[in-house]
Amino acid sequence: MISVKKAFFWGHKLFLVVVCSISFVAACSSNDTEEFQSRIDAVENSLIAAVISTGSNPAGMSLSDRMEHYLVPGVSIEVINNGQIEWAKGYGVIEASGTGPVTPDTVFQACSVSKAVSVTGIMLLAQSGEIDISRDANDYLTSWRIPDTTFTATEKATIRRLMSHTGGTNVSGFLGYPAGSAIPTLLQVLNGTAPATTNPVQVVYEPGSRSSYSGGGMEVLHQMTEDVTGIPFRTYMKDKLLRNLEMNSSDFVQPMEGPLSERASKGHDADGAPLPGGWNTYPELVAAGLWTTPWDLARLIIEVQKAAVANQGAALSQQTAKEILTTQANSNFGLGFGLIKGKGGLIFQHSGSNVGYKSFFGGYKDRGQGVAVMINGDNGYTLCMEVVRSVAKVYGWPDFRPEETDIIEVPPSLLQSYAGDYEQTDGDMTFQVYASDNGLMMKFVSVISERLDMYPIDTDTFLLRSQLPGTLVFLKDGSGNITGFTIALQEGGNIAATKV
Repeated sequence: MISVKKAFFWGHKLFLVVVCSISFVAACSSNDTEEFQSRIDAVENSLIAAVISTGSNPAGMSLSDRMEHYLVPGVSIEVINNGQIEWAKGYGVIEASGTGPVTPDTVFQACSVSKAVSVTGIMLLAQSGEIDISRDANDYLTSWRIPDTTFTATEKATIRRLMSHTGGTNVSGFLGYPAGSAIPTLLQVLNGTAPATTNPVQVVYEPGSRSSYSGGGMEVLHQMTEDVTGIPFRTYMKDKLLRNLEMNSSDFVQPMEGPLSERASKGHDADGAPLPGGWNTYPELVAAGLWTTPWDLARLIIEVQKAAVANQGAALSQQTAKEILTTQANSNFGLGFGLIKGKGGLIFQHSGSNVGYKSFFGGYKDRGQGVAVMINGDNGYTLCMEVVRSVAKVYGWPDFRPEETDIIEVPPSLLQSYAGDYEQTDGDMTFQVYASDNGLMMKFVSVISERLDMYPIDTDTFLLRSQLPGTLVFLKDGSGNITGFTIALQEGGNIAATKV
C-alpha cells in the first residue's frame, strides 16, 4: 500500500491532496511507483478524439480540458495491467456546485454495466445446477410469466437468449424515476402498469432469430432469480458474487440509501447541472440498478480473466467463465458482456448510460489488461471512450484506436453560419449547433441528451459519434441560407431537422 497524491479539479483549478493509500501491485518498489506515476501522467494527457485525420498522430488532449469541454464534473478511472489493478484515481467533484472531490471510493450508477455484473451473478445458479440456461425462462418463473405469443409457438425465450439479447423481448432501456416520483415494483415494471412508465415486457420477434438489445429481457432474469432463490435479487448478488469478489463498494440499492449514499456522486445533465435530488431511481436492478466504483468493476474483470485462463476464479469456474465469453448465435454478445475479436485477442466489455451518468468497463481475456471509467454527467460517454483510447495508447493495446478519415478545415465564417437552433421535422428532438474551442458541437435533447463534437469531412458534411452516430449534412435554400440538416444514422434510418 502506497500513499499517493491525488489530483482533482474544481472551478478549473488544480488541487493536490493526499486522499488515500492505493494498492498498485504487490510488493512494488519506489522505481515501480515512479513508473506507475509516469503512466498515470501519460493517460491524463493523451486523450484521443473519436475521429482523427487519416495518417495523423494528433497531440494528446488533457483530461482536465476535456472535462471542461464536455461540462463533466467528475471522473473515476481504474487500470488493470499484468493481471492486477495498477492504479485507480478520481478527478473533479461529486457535485458541480460543491467542493467534495471524486476519489476511488466515490460510487457511481453503473448504468447498463449492471447487466454484465448481474448476468455473471446469475450464472452462478447455472454453475451450481439450480438452473439450465438452455431452458425456457418460463420453466423457472412462478410470480410472473412471459406471455405466450405467435412468436413463442416454436422458439422460446430461453435464459441463454435473454442473457445475450436474442430472447425476442422488447423494452430496450429505462429512464429511471426522478426524485419524488412513485417507484414501481418489479411486477409493475414487467406488466407495464402504473407507476411504471415503460411498456409491458413481452416477446415481439421470434426468439433466437436475431439480436435486439433488451433491458426488458434482463428484468425477466431479475424476476426469475428471485423466484428460484426465494430471496431479493439485491441479497442474492451480495451473498453470491459481490462479497466473494470483495466488491465492497457495490450494491444493487434502489432507491439509494445507507452507507454508500455518503460517498455517492450526483448525476448531471447535458448542461452540467445536478439532477434534482441527485439522481434518478432505477428499480430495474439487473438492467440498470447497480451502484459501484471502477475499482470494484476491475475485480470482476480480473475474476473473469483468472477463471477463464487459469481456472483460478474466486467464484467462477473455468467452464462458467468460458461460457460467459462465448459469442452467442445471432449476437455480438456472450452472456451479459459484449464481445469483440480484437487484434490483441478477445475483449469482453459493456458500456452504460443512465440519466446523469455514463460508464464503461472491459478487458482482454488473455492479456491481463483492462480498464473501467465512470462519469457523473450526461456528456460522459464520449469522454469515457477518449479515456479508454488514452489507456490503450499508453499501455500498448492494439485495439481501441480512433476512427480515421479525411477531416477538412472549414472556414470559421461558414461554421458560424451553421450555428443555431433546430427542430426535428417529424419528432420531438431539438438540436443546438454552436461553435466550440475546436470547431462545431451539437447539443441534442431527447430522452437522454448529450453534447457531441462534429467532425467535418466536407464543407457541409459532418460525422457524429457517441449516442447519435451518423453523418450530418446541412441543407441550404436557393439564396444559400441554412434551412436545416439531415442525419443518416449508422444503424439505419434518417433524422431530418429544420432551422428555427
